[in-house]
Amino acid sequence: MTMFWRLPTTSTCSADSLESEKAGGAVARRLSLLAALAICAAITAWPIAARAEWPERPAKLIVTFPPGSANDAAARIFADALGKRWGKPVVVENKTGAEGTIGVGSFVSNQDDHTLLYTVAGSITVAPLLIDNLSYDVDRDLVPIAATTSIVLTLAVNNELSIQSIPELIAVLRSSPGKYAWASGPTLPRYVFAAFLKRNDLQMNFVSYRDASQPQADLGEGRIQVLLTSLTASSSPVQTGKARFLAVVNPSRAAALPDIKTARELGHPELEIDGLGGIFVGRAMSEALRNRIAADVAAICRDPDVSRKLEAAGHNVLSGTTEELRAGIEKQRAWLGEVTKIIDIRNAH
Repeated sequence: MTMFWRLPTTSTCSADSLESEKAGGAVARRLSLLAALAICAAITAWPIAARAEWPERPAKLIVTFPPGSANDAAARIFADALGKRWGKPVVVENKTGAEGTIGVGSFVSNQDDHTLLYTVAGSITVAPLLIDNLSYDVDRDLVPIAATTSIVLTLAVNNELSIQSIPELIAVLRSSPGKYAWASGPTLPRYVFAAFLKRNDLQMNFVSYRDASQPQADLGEGRIQVLLTSLTASSSPVQTGKARFLAVVNPSRAAALPDIKTARELGHPELEIDGLGGIFVGRAMSEALRNRIAADVAAICRDPDVSRKLEAAGHNVLSGTTEELRAGIEKQRAWLGEVTKIIDIRNAH
């Protein structure tokens, strides 16, 4: 028997139901797409939200100078101002010694997004010239963030010399080679004055100190006759009338000593040196966070109250920009290159 299958004459799904299914599928796909986009947006926005909440805990500022020093005072002023802006304390941790390399080395070994470094350019530029096999690479491991201040550096003489100018100092030293003694702050001030003596064929006895407060006491008592160091480390005998400033050796005059001319103004640019200081971060820190910190430091440098505090602590206030710090470091490297042609900085005295 032959059997025939009879096809249905009507569809089991109406045209209306098909259109309904199509519409429903489109809505479902659209909702799925919107959900996916929302998830992607949330994932993308998460790091931004996390950065906006930084710092999540107290930040740390490693300082390569001892408590009570002029650079320590500046670091604490910035730490206080940054803490107020960030809503979290910024804790100062002093790591001193070995021309700043102990502090820098500690920072490099323990850096994270909540640790900053406060030091002077000299700690960055000099260390590779003094120390073989340095444990860190200043260009690889450190990122300059903001130029903060230039510590005021002064050339002071004991009043028993009865001199009023740098040419008179040269004349007195030339007439009595080896009779007088000098001292200085660490690294750059020592190099600049040692090179000055060498250029002018002058002979003095260098006195080294461990206690930063002792040189100005000896200057006042006449045990040393010349001192090139920070303003705060030389002002006491000047205030008591036992010594006088011959010059500020920074590129510009000091706000605290507006009437004392710079060495360059007095015709002795070979005595010029910049006490440039700044804030550095680690290489692993994100660019967005670096920029935020730099912007905050620059804003603090523009604050009149902060400027007054820094000037009272013996500093000239800088722009707070990354560009100024980078340029200052490169300028100092070039200067050191010239100085090393004149003196051996490992035995500068």
